[in-house]
Amino acid sequence: MHTLYVPPPQIRTDIATITGSEQHHLRNVLRITPGAIIRIIDGQGNIYTAEVLNTDTNRPSSEARILTHEFQAQVPPSLTLFQGLPKNDKMALILQKTTELGITQIVPMSSAHALQKPSQNRYERWHRIVISATKQCKRAWLPELYHPQTFETSLTQLENFSLRLILNPQTEQESQTQHIKTVLRETSQPTSIALFVGPEGGFSDQEVAVAIESGCVPVTLGTNILRTETAAIVAIAITAYEYQQ
Repeated sequence: MHTLYVPPPQIRTDIATITGSEQHHLRNVLRITPGAIIRIIDGQGNIYTAEVLNTDTNRPSSEARILTHEFQAQVPPSLTLFQGLPKNDKMALILQKTTELGITQIVPMSSAHALQKPSQNRYERWHRIVISATKQCKRAWLPELYHPQTFETSLTQLENFSLRLILNPQTEQESQTQHIKTVLRETSQPTSIALFVGPEGGFSDQEVAVAIESGCVPVTLGTNILRTETAAIVAIAITAYEYQQ
């Protein structure tokens, strides 16, 4: 059964209205015809099965009649990735794989070694990647993708998290750094986790020092130095394994 994403405002009573890229996917890629049964998610935990009513090419939207509905609660803790903006299109891989692994929020972040400013078109492409990955792995919740912000702005949000981690493979604060597994297993069921991952070149020593002063725990993934996209995926996978059943 194919899955489509329909935002909550487009689901009313027993009808779901499918528009934009999802309508294009329904009609021109999947070539679904009226009468077909599809799975719909609204990104907020609601899962529907629905019967497609129309796919006319001259209509700005397609409709589907809702047949069944269930709600899937989120599994705690919430996981937020503060990701230093990588070069080229590595962010696409990070978004795709961390979505599959259960990320809750993704915050692209500029820092001392990541000064690029993604265009609005690139951000919209990132959002489409998150939607596609959510559908592919049958998640009921759509991760929230923030607009890019600065490292300093991200630190002001730390009070919202019960556990704050910053990947810190090689800095002047290396003696304070523990393996991420040790920290996770010593922390009993946090409700929300912030994970800071640097771009190529990592965070500067000053950034790490300020993050630690702000309440972040410096952690490592082991002795090997990983690429930023690998580090983000591995860190989220380890954290999800420890807490999310």
